[in-house]
Amino acid sequence: MKPTQIISAITFSALAASVSAKTEFHANYEDGTLSSGHPTTGPFRIWIPGIEPGLAVAKDACYMVKGGAHNTKWAVANKVTLDDPAYIGGNFPRSEFGFGGPRGTSYHSGDRGAYSFSMQFPDLVPSVKGDRPAPMEDVVWQFKHHDGGHDIHLALVGVNLVLGWGGNVYKQVIIDDVMPYVNKWMDFHFEVLWKNDTTGWFTLDMKLPGERRFGHKIKKKGIQTFVTASPDGTLWGDHGMIQYGVYRHSANSSAGDTKTLIIWHDEVTAINFSQPPDQMPPV
Repeated sequence: MKPTQIISAITFSALAASVSAKTEFHANYEDGTLSSGHPTTGPFRIWIPGIEPGLAVAKDACYMVKGGAHNTKWAVANKVTLDDPAYIGGNFPRSEFGFGGPRGTSYHSGDRGAYSFSMQFPDLVPSVKGDRPAPMEDVVWQFKHHDGGHDIHLALVGVNLVLGWGGNVYKQVIIDDVMPYVNKWMDFHFEVLWKNDTTGWFTLDMKLPGERRFGHKIKKKGIQTFVTASPDGTLWGDHGMIQYGVYRHSANSSAGDTKTLIIWHDEVTAINFSQPPDQMPPV
């Protein structure tokens, strides 16, 4: 047998092993339920506002909407109204799904993952800066570190859509005006090598309304993607997870931040290429 054939066989075996190790999560909401058919109790559950203790209790903090992305039937909506305690979750104005348990949604340093989702801003009334340098950011998607902040996230800041990474230390405007895309679906795709040193990387690509393919790729390499501590030295937990909805940490309606914010999500897929299928993620 020629050496090149041996190399090909080894490569094929390695690829097969890699494929067999991946775990995948998918939520398309086509069954018309807030959990998209996934458990809402037990260690593999999805944390849903109004169901999970400690999350927002308002009946419309989380609800189904007709007309999902890519001509599907359903999507899911998260809503936060400022100055109303019914929309407080974890001590802050937020309505977010949490994914500490479902396979494929969590990650550790050294893991590699791919994450896709569609998102819409229905009838958006943007925040204004008023007397401030800028409106407060409203997080709409995050890779949330357990017992810590976000490793990577997307946030609305007025009419800007902003990408943040490195524990919210670094930021970049990726859409400078979202208003032309209000009430339309946008598609996003992340690929990440999660590392607690400066050998990590991630890419983000977008497909905007009216476009047929992705073509807005942003690449960051040679960075820490798995953050281990806050700037003040407070240590974070040992894993992260996807989290989406609305998180309005410091929003202030009297200063100019929009009173009510609603975000729709659909077609959420999370793949962890490093996690064995039978491995139970941390709770």
